[in-house]
Order: sequence, then structure tokens, then C-alpha cells
Amino acid sequence: MPSGYNISYRNTEYTDCFTKSNTISILTDSLGGNYNIVGLEEGTDYSITVALLMDGAVTDRNTVLQATAEAAPSAPPSEVMVASVTSSTITVVWGEVPCIHQNGAITGYSVQYGVMGSGSTESMAVDGDSSGGMATISGLEAATMYEYQVAGRTSAGPGEYSSTMTTLTSVRAPTVIDSSVGPFSISISWTSSGPVVERYEVEWQRDSSGVCPDEHMGSATVSGGSVRSYDITNLFGDSSYSIRVNATNAAGSAISDPLVVSTVEAAPTAPPASLSSSSVTPSSFSIQWGRVPCIHRNGDITGYSVLVHGNGSMQMIDINDPDVLTTDISGLVSDTMYLVQVAGVNGQGTGVYRDLAVTTPQTVYLNFGGMNLPTNGLVNISQLGNSTDTGLVCSTDQSADGTPAGGWFNPDGTMLSSSSSEGFFVSDGSDGVYLLRGSGIPVEGIYTCRATDSSGNSRTVFVGLYNEQGGEVVIGGEIGFTLVSELTAEEPQFTLSCNSTDGPATSVIWTRDADTVGEGTTVLNDAVAAHYTHTLTVTGRLGGVYVCTVSNSISTTTSSGQNIEVASSPTNLMVTQETPTSFRLSWTPPSPLGDTTGYTISYTGGGSSGSVNVAGGSTDSFSLTGLDSGETYTISLIGRSRHIPSAAITAQIVPIPAPGQVFVSVSSITATSISLSWSVSSGRVASWEVVWRPTDRGTESTSGPLSGTTYTIQQLDPSTNYTLTVSATNVAGTTDSTPILFSTASNQATSSSSELESGATIGGVVGAVLIIAAATLVLNVAIALLLRRQRGNYSTSAKRRSEMVGAPGSAATVLELSKLSDITYASPFQTTSNEAYNVVRGTGRTAEVEYEVPQNLPPSTSSFQPAAGDNTYEPV
Repeated sequence: MPSGYNISYRNTEYTDCFTKSNTISILTDSLGGNYNIVGLEEGTDYSITVALLMDGAVTDRNTVLQATAEAAPSAPPSEVMVASVTSSTITVVWGEVPCIHQNGAITGYSVQYGVMGSGSTESMAVDGDSSGGMATISGLEAATMYEYQVAGRTSAGPGEYSSTMTTLTSVRAPTVIDSSVGPFSISISWTSSGPVVERYEVEWQRDSSGVCPDEHMGSATVSGGSVRSYDITNLFGDSSYSIRVNATNAAGSAISDPLVVSTVEAAPTAPPASLSSSSVTPSSFSIQWGRVPCIHRNGDITGYSVLVHGNGSMQMIDINDPDVLTTDISGLVSDTMYLVQVAGVNGQGTGVYRDLAVTTPQTVYLNFGGMNLPTNGLVNISQLGNSTDTGLVCSTDQSADGTPAGGWFNPDGTMLSSSSSEGFFVSDGSDGVYLLRGSGIPVEGIYTCRATDSSGNSRTVFVGLYNEQGGEVVIGGEIGFTLVSELTAEEPQFTLSCNSTDGPATSVIWTRDADTVGEGTTVLNDAVAAHYTHTLTVTGRLGGVYVCTVSNSISTTTSSGQNIEVASSPTNLMVTQETPTSFRLSWTPPSPLGDTTGYTISYTGGGSSGSVNVAGGSTDSFSLTGLDSGETYTISLIGRSRHIPSAAITAQIVPIPAPGQVFVSVSSITATSISLSWSVSSGRVASWEVVWRPTDRGTESTSGPLSGTTYTIQQLDPSTNYTLTVSATNVAGTTDSTPILFSTASNQATSSSSELESGATIGGVVGAVLIIAAATLVLNVAIALLLRRQRGNYSTSAKRRSEMVGAPGSAATVLELSKLSDITYASPFQTTSNEAYNVVRGTGRTAEVEYEVPQNLPPSTSSFQPAAGDNTYEPV
């Protein structure tokens, strides 16, 4: 007899997670029944065995396999973390859902994410198993804080999500844009790298692969992500720079592609590297200089400017070859300090000068007849006066034991030594005296004596030795040039001068291009040194090579040629107004250019005058600014050369005023269009513009710029009130017409071809308003104290009629009569006092005209009379 049942069950997955099993004994006398097993794991396979107990002993068993239903996981995945971050992606990894909480087979995962604090999330499904998974969230915004969660998923759906985690995406690389470039600066801006940016770093580097190998780089940090511009300064001119911007936040950094920008050319910002002198004589010396340092050239060096200051004058020498680094300076005065300045020149002008002081030595021109010789401090020159020796003594004021070696030097720079075979003697200077003596003179020329005292002070004295009594004439230096008259003179005057020394100048001849032009004038400056100045005054533009020849009974000497340059005149001076206060001048340069190196523009007008120099003989235009609007100016243009300017060409200009009053006429109005024409009372017009809009809406429509004086506005709305304005524009400004108010007809109305004029045409100053309505519109104007009414009936087959009411010379009133089918039409018109109106009411072909005339008009003008021969309006 059955005594009960044993029910045993266990899960079929023998893991650490699934080990649950149990045995239940049920005592019953029944041969069948049911039992609820509780506390099982969800989504788990179980083996269930039922054994029959007979008197307490198992007699039979039956085993079945049964699976519990799956549920969503009851715990989130473990170890959720970020694997990598970019500017647009976040890669998340995670471990398994604890097995006891999986509640079934893990088939995948759900990732929920969104911008932190936005309140909006998105989800993505990721395939996976119970071991964990990985997901890359893409399409994200750069430099943005995101929050995300991960949940395991069974067939019952996603389970519990992990706690919210936040991650910042990295920045995206900015794009660099240059806004302005100067010779020494570049202003840049760049695009945003995202909302959360800690800083931007600007880096720049000069391209050193060209002529100048020196690198020039730098960087700057711009804190905070809101500032996205920077001015890079202290750059080199005419140089190429590579610029990049690096954006950084806590998630990383990203750098832009390089922007290559070249600074513009500027005048050199440093002087030549060195400056020295050599071959110093009483009347000349040579100078040498180094090149401008490469990084400070700011462009290609085209030459050098040399200035020589001294003896109350300045000499300017232009070196037009960048590879010439030396020049000879002549025509100087002895025993004089000169300041020499040298600067590099490029296409933008002259750079920084380097200075050098050079002092020319004393010169004594000696005649052997016993001329008194001057002394000058440290070194003294004297002449032996005995009958057997003819020579020179060079001595110092120091004792023999304190005087270092010195002595006499030949004209070729070599030291003289004693040579009895040539009949002269040179002492060794052991007694502090350097003696050049003998019955014979070695050679004619300039001899030098150099001596140095015990303190290291040295002095060089030049002495000229000549055989003949009176000496030969010597011309020192180049011919001088002075422009006497003003630049704009029709017949300019200039002077040329040359100097001679050492002998009497008994004859002076000036030539131009080998042709004799005169003797000029001669002034004796120093009788002892026989120093003369010879001057030639020339009137007119007589260029050419001038030469001064001076002679006496002993010798003749000729100066080097001085080429006097004369500029050629430009032609075809044209003036175009650019703005109310500026003009563009253009001209035709002379062909060939000849000696023309630039131009001078002079102007007079508006109570002021001025001039400006324009460089370059081939230049053909210039903008003259800063003038007074509305004033008349006289402008002259001359060509310039190194010496003589050209004759002037002139032009008189009057600035163009803004356009005068704009008059607008309406030729027709339909339900969808209006046709216009216009004119201007005065002035030039470069372009026209028509602007219109519905009166009940603020949206404007514009057509322009227009070149003609007619226009039809299309696609208007029927039965709609509009206002329109016509604008005239030229270089001096813009003038608007008086606004015109009009109404389009209804779709059923007959089109009108009336020529309705704007207030500028109708009233002369104040615009009238034209109103065309689609239904009966009555305009009653009550000006009872000022006006009286008159009424008349007229029949018309035309669309429009205008008449003048008023005697000649009186305040005229324009009467507008308009007929648009059976539509009532009201059109204002005005007198000079703006106090009169008319109303037109029409049915069929008959129009009743009610108009008002100012009380002050004569009686003869108080009725309307059609023009003679005009049948447009006839009494009914």
C-alpha cells in the first residue's frame, strides 16, 4: 500500500552559481497528486525525480527535466569602465552579471547614454554573453560630458542598469583662420573644439629654408575655451610662418593642420652688420659695410643709402646694387669730422642707419719758395731754410724716449727710407724728429707724416711737395649741385660748383656734353692754400654732363663729369572722385622714362594746400585723400628726377555732390503690378534702387542696383496697400524719394494705365499719397477755415488728368483727376501751404470732381478749366 512520495530536484548546471538541490518527502495515501516547488532560480533547467514509497521503501522513480521561466537580470554588470575616448566616441567595457542574478541566459546588453544634465538619453543594444562585453558609443559631440549606464539582457529584456558614470569626450582639432596680416604681426582666429575646452595653445614657426636660415618660433597659451583669437607679434617681415593651434581638455588634446601665412614686406628693421672706413685722405675716404642681418631685411635688399654729414652740408649716395658693399666718398674738407650713415633699402623703403664718425687729416700744400707751414697740435710740419738742403721736418712735442716710431710715407703708402743715391735723406726719428730732406725731391705728390705720442694719441699730416714755384692747380672732389628755384617753376635755376687748390686759377671753362657753356664766377677762399670756388648758374631744364676745367701757366686740371638729370613730363592727367573727400589721380608716365624717378602732386583749394611725393617713375596713379567735401581744387603734377623737375601739368576738379531730389511717376497699376519711372533734379547717378513693402507688414523687397529709369514691380498682392521708395546713389551719397503709398486693384478691377506722380513730382518738396482702393473710398478733408469748395461734373474716357489751378506766379495747386472704372479714387494734391485736397467719385463714364482751392487765390482761379484743345475732360 503506497505510503507517500519522495520528490527530489536539482539544477542541471553544476557551477558555483547553480548548485541548488533538495529532496522533499510527501506522505499521502493517494496514488497521485501535485506539488509546487518554490525558491527556484529563474531561467534555469532542473531535473525533477518523483519516487513512490511503499511502506516507507522506494519502489519506483520517474525523472523529468523542466526549465523555469527567464526574467530580466536583477543586478547590473560588474566592472563597468571606459576603455578609450576620442572626440566623437566613448568605448565602454564591462564584466559579467553575477550569475545568481542573471535570471536566464544573457543574450546581450543595453547601453543607455546622453549628454550629462540634458535629461535626454539614447539606447543601443550590444550582442554578448554572460562573460561581459564592450560597446563603442559613436556620433558624439567633442569636448562634451556624457553619462552612461549598462544593463544585461535576457529574453525577458534588460535588467538593472549600472550606476551612472560620466566621461568627457576629447576635443576636436580646430581650424585656423587668419584675419589680418602685417609686416610684423599676424592676427588669427580658430573654430571651436567643443563646449569643454581648458585651453588653446598657439604655436608658430618661421620657414627657415629660404635665403635666411635663422629660425623664429614661439608659442602662447590662451586659457579657457571662450577665447578663440590671438595676435602674434614681433615677427619678421616678408617671412613665411606655419601656425597651429592645439586644443586641450581633461580627455586629451587635438592640434590643427598648419596654416601657412606670409607677413608683408617692410623696410629693414636693423642696420648693416658693420661699418668701417679706409684710405682716409684730407679730401676723401672709402667706407665698407656688412649686409643687413637676414632676419631683419623684411624683404629683398635692393641697395643701400649712404649719407655723409659734415662741413655744414649733407651728401647722399644711392647704391642700387645689393652686392655692392663699399663706396668712395670724395670732395671733403681736410681736418673735418664727418658722420657717415649707411642703411639697407628694399621695396618698402629705407631701413635703420648705422653711424660712423670719420675725421679727415690736416693738409698742407707746400711751395718750396719758403711758404709758412701751419702746425696742428701733436704733429708739426716745418720747412728747412738753409741753402744746401730743401726738405721738410715732421716732429712731435714729445721727448725722444717717449715717442714711438713714426715717419714719412710715400704717396703710395710705403714708408720712406734713406737713399743717398736718390739725393734725399730720411731720419729715423730717434730724437723725436722725423726729417725728410735732401737736394732732390723723390716724386711729386702727397706725402704723409705720422707720429704717436706716449699716451697713444696719433696724428697724420698730409704735405704736398711740388717742384715748380706757385704749384699746379688741383681740383678737389666732385662738382657740387644746388637747385635754386622752386620745384614748380617754369624755368628752374640751378648752380654748379667745383673747388681748386694749390695754384692760381687763371682760367675756368665750364662745358655741357663737351660744349662750352661759359666761365661762371670764381671766388678766392684762401690765398695761402690757393683755394678757389668756381660757380656756374644755369637757367632752364638743361641736363647733361657738366665738366669744370681749371688751368694756370703750370698745369691744367679737369673735374670728373657731373650728370645733371632732368625729369620728363607726365601726360593725360585724369581725376576720378572716389569718396566725398578723396580723388583718384591717374596719368601716363613719360616714355621713355629717362631720368624720371617719381612725381610730386600739389593741390590748392578749400582754404588749404599741400603736396605729396610719389616714388617710382613708372607709377601711374595715386589716391589723394583728406580733402574738403564740396570744394574746388586745382591739382598739379610734375615729374621728379635726382636734380631738375619737369614742367607741371594741372587739372581743376569739383567734387561731385550727392544726387538731388528724386522724382517718381507711376504709369500704371494692376492687381499684381505697378510700373514706375523716375528722374533726379540734379547731380550724377551711378545706380538706382527700388524698395517696397506692404503697409501692414515690415518685410521689404528690393530691386537694384538698377541702371535704367523705369521698372515694373511684379507679383504684388491684389487689394493691398504698399509703400515704395526710389533711391539714387553716386560716390558722394544716396538720396531717397518721398515714400509713395499706393493700393493694388482687386482681381476683378480693370487695369489702370494712369500716370500717377510721386510727391516729389506733384508737390515739389513734400510727397503726395496716392490711394487706390478696391471698394468705395471717400476722402473728406475738412479745412473749412482755410479753403472753400467748388464742384463740377466731367466725363472722361482717359485714365488720368492733371491741371494747374492758379494764376501764373501764384501759389499753384496741382489737381489730380483719376478714373479707374467705377472705383472711387482719392488722390491728394498740395499747394505750397499743403492745405488743399480733391476727391473724385465716378460711376460709368461720368466723374464728379470735388476739389478745394486755397482762399487766397484770385477769383479767376477758383474754377477748373481744361486746357485748350484737350477733350480729355468735358462738362456733362
